[in-house]
Amino acid sequence: MNIRSIVTVRLRELEWSTLIYVLLLSATGLLAIYSIEAQHASSAGYFVRQSIWVVLGLGLFFLAYLVPRKVIHNLTYPAYGAGIVLLLIPIALKDSGAVSRWISIGSFGIQPSEFMKIFLLLALAKYFADHKRRLSTIKELMTPVAMTLGPTILVLIQPDLGTALVYFGILIVIIFWAGITPLYFFLLLAPVVSMLAAFQTLSFFIWMGLIILVLYFSNLPFWTKVFNFSINIVLGGLTNLLWALLKPYQQQRILSLIDSESDPLGAGYQVSQSLTAFGAGGPFGKGLGQGTQTHLKFLPEQHTDFIMTVIGEEFGFIAVLLVLTLFYLLIARLITQAYNSKFRFDSVILIGVATILVFHVFVNMGMIVGIMPVTGIPLPFISYGGSFMITCMIMAGLSANMSSVRRAVR
Repeated sequence: MNIRSIVTVRLRELEWSTLIYVLLLSATGLLAIYSIEAQHASSAGYFVRQSIWVVLGLGLFFLAYLVPRKVIHNLTYPAYGAGIVLLLIPIALKDSGAVSRWISIGSFGIQPSEFMKIFLLLALAKYFADHKRRLSTIKELMTPVAMTLGPTILVLIQPDLGTALVYFGILIVIIFWAGITPLYFFLLLAPVVSMLAAFQTLSFFIWMGLIILVLYFSNLPFWTKVFNFSINIVLGGLTNLLWALLKPYQQQRILSLIDSESDPLGAGYQVSQSLTAFGAGGPFGKGLGQGTQTHLKFLPEQHTDFIMTVIGEEFGFIAVLLVLTLFYLLIARLITQAYNSKFRFDSVILIGVATILVFHVFVNMGMIVGIMPVTGIPLPFISYGGSFMITCMIMAGLSANMSSVRRAVR
């Protein structure tokens, strides 16, 4: 069978619903960006550039769909290694004290941390598929944890807290999906909770008491219990130090979640203007190009992190619900396909893509309504940005590839 025949057969197998959801979401983002650009000279060129990225992304969608599964499987670890190298480049090139997440190529910039989401997901999928780990011991968790910590630390150095949280979210969900026992899942999450609880003395002591109870009634060896408890105590004690290592703007974003008035001209201002725009839009919106919060530039980052606010003000709450429904249909389909897949490699990739989309949608919507810190998490397929758009398109293509029923031509 020649290449043309193979491509024809593969295109017939494509479940077009995934592509339709992607196209509708991308078109919504382009419409919002067009509206922003029409009123702001400073935003000139955004619509054209985003359109180019959408078209390029669609090409990569089909490429990711058509590449044989075996090829993807074999190139996973080399791609992961290349991703680590790419993450090191902005760190090596940035000036002292500067924030640098990009590799500049002429007038264009590439954000390696976005593509690392794909490389990390594929590497974890290959690890769990090849080794068929049952995750019944802590030792079996060390490799996937180490694989995730590497890029997470590099991204934190850049610094990019939001993307680092995405990496950690991928690990947690995939480990759960791979069949970790409840006890080890608890022990894996416990250090994170210990660090959060350490901000308040009483909550920290209550949490330590709960850990003691869980360890006491577990069947773990004595020294393993001691080690786990010690880790939680040490990390809880280091919370203040780690807090001090955060950039001032990162600290302020977290504080503004608790009290938006603590940063009235920063993150608190963004959330306040976002809520004002949502309320002004009403159920059906003010109409294309008629949003006052948008076009008077009261709303910062309106073409990236807060683009859903533009949609809410100009097209109304109904439009926001329709967009969220599209995300729900896409994510629900991915989860269903992951559950029904007969191949562990495919299943892990599908649930990983669903996890990334859920994390971005939940955090993005949460921060624009004030229930999550402003962490710079964009909205998939909608927010302006080349690296993120291409990453989302590739992930969608991979998910379409992994959900294909027939494997005869692979």
